[in-house]
Amino acid sequence: MKRVYYYSDELNDDFAGTKIRHKELPVDYDYFPKNPLRRVFGFLLYRVIATPIVFLYEKLIRREKIVNRKLLKKYGKNGYFLYANHTSAVDDAFTPTLVTFPKKAYILVNPDAVSIPVAGKLVEMLGGVPLPTDRHGMRNFHSAVLSHAKKKHCVMIYPEAHIWPYYTGIRPFPSTSFSYAAKNNVPAVPVCVIYRKPKGLFKNYLCPRVTLKVGKAVYPEANVSVKANASAMRDKVYEFMTECSHLNEISLYDYIKTTEKVDTRTQLRALKIARKQRAKAKRHLYEFGKKVYGEKAPSFFTDTFSTADNEMEEALETGYLDERHPKE
Repeated sequence: MKRVYYYSDELNDDFAGTKIRHKELPVDYDYFPKNPLRRVFGFLLYRVIATPIVFLYEKLIRREKIVNRKLLKKYGKNGYFLYANHTSAVDDAFTPTLVTFPKKAYILVNPDAVSIPVAGKLVEMLGGVPLPTDRHGMRNFHSAVLSHAKKKHCVMIYPEAHIWPYYTGIRPFPSTSFSYAAKNNVPAVPVCVIYRKPKGLFKNYLCPRVTLKVGKAVYPEANVSVKANASAMRDKVYEFMTECSHLNEISLYDYIKTTEKVDTRTQLRALKIARKQRAKAKRHLYEFGKKVYGEKAPSFFTDTFSTADNEMEEALETGYLDERHPKE
């Protein structure tokens, strides 16, 4: 049975399932620390430790393949911005490392990613560029992203912003993030995550295989405003992703739009309480049947709740804890 996600807002609903309390980023957050020891450790962490681990994980576990990666070679000297659909918390943090190799990928991340003690520092050293938590920090953030472009780095952006696990469509996204490429006259390169059916003896127990398809770079036009360029680049990237999304071979979840947001934790709690009440009622009814009919009580006393129990167990097993669904 497919798991179902109910959403009401394609631009803002998030199904990442993380419950991290993010810390407030300082307005003057240091995006380019100059500590030499930290820079050396960051280099070793990225090149010697993280890259081999990511390679083994993506190739052996996710069976990932990258199509058209050779296109990136011609953009590597001057830097570029990568734009991809956002369908996984873990994979979307790992895959840029392989796509841009040997060039390091800097990824725009949610501030939650740098809020975890110790791990947060590792995320920073591995190329995480956290978004500010305060509007007063936006200027510093924009300056940092533009500095990456001037340094000819590769910056990975997920314009959909929010994670929808294994979503096979492309959600609408604004042109805001494309202004970075337009301002610096660097290409915007689209990448689409595509899910393929698992194969082999244990295919029913394996997660989908992943294909990353790299598209042709979209360049800003000369003598055109930043806003107009950003909008045009966004449209071309969105068109490429939409065309690639039809190549998906498997869909694990159904996403259904609803007009009402629901607290699923409350509904799950209600289901569990109802299950206990049904179990108690079933037990009392069975005991009553034994008193009236003896040990050979009619099956009515044991089967009355079976259908309802099965439906409830199915609902609980689908894992509604991190999902939302409409009230009945």
